[in-house]
Parts: sequence; structure tokens; C-alpha cells
Amino acid sequence: TNLDLNFRNNEITGEALGHFGEGLGRAAKLANLRLNFGNNRITGETLGLFGEGLGRSAELTNLDLNFRNNEITGEALGHFGEGLGRAAKLANLRLNFGNNRITGETLGLFGEGLGRSAELTNLDLNF
Repeated sequence: TNLDLNFRNNEITGEALGHFGEGLGRAAKLANLRLNFGNNRITGETLGLFGEGLGRSAELTNLDLNFRNNEITGEALGHFGEGLGRAAKLANLRLNFGNNRITGETLGLFGEGLGRSAELTNLDLNF
């Protein structure tokens, strides 16, 4: 199953992002997911819960997330990577965090989490 959602150019702040990810993680047959949250006001507090939810997706193999031009600071980035690293079938991952406020303190934990993805073969990161 494929899902392509565009939330670009809104006023989304991200408070419900964790619950949104948890809901998507329950979609039993979701294999291809593309989400565009570019040009919003997401700060990242619930980014970890969002990653955990997506990490529960049993069939997710292709994931394309765009968080470009938001206000993400990066504190939850490590937790986000750990959550995504649990997606058992994730093979192709594209993440765009360009033009945010990420400082880098949690990039190591983020990388360690993604490194647990046994099937990950293609990775495209933009910071």
C-alpha cells in the first residue's frame, strides 16, 4: 500500500506529530510512505514518538520524509533515529531536515538508531 501526504506550507507546530506517527505505524500493509511537512513550524518535541510509531510499521520498506524549513532543534533527533531503526523491512530511507535549527548534539544517537535497520540499503540524508 502506498501513502503520499503533503502538509507543506501550513502552520503545523508538531504537537500531534507523535500520535500521527503512532497511527501510521498501525497501518498493517503500509509499504511506501511519503510525507511532506516542509515549510511549517514544527519544533521537534514529538519527533521521537513519531519515529517510534513509524518504526512499528511491519511492512514499511520505502520512506521519504521532508521536514525542510521548520524549527526543529534536534533534541529528539536521537530518539527519532532509534524509532525508525526498529522498522524491520525499511530498505530505502530519504530524510530532509534542511534549513532547521539542528545543532548536532544528538546526531550520534540518531545514526546509531538508524544503524540498527537490518534491511536498510539506500539512505539519503539532508541536514
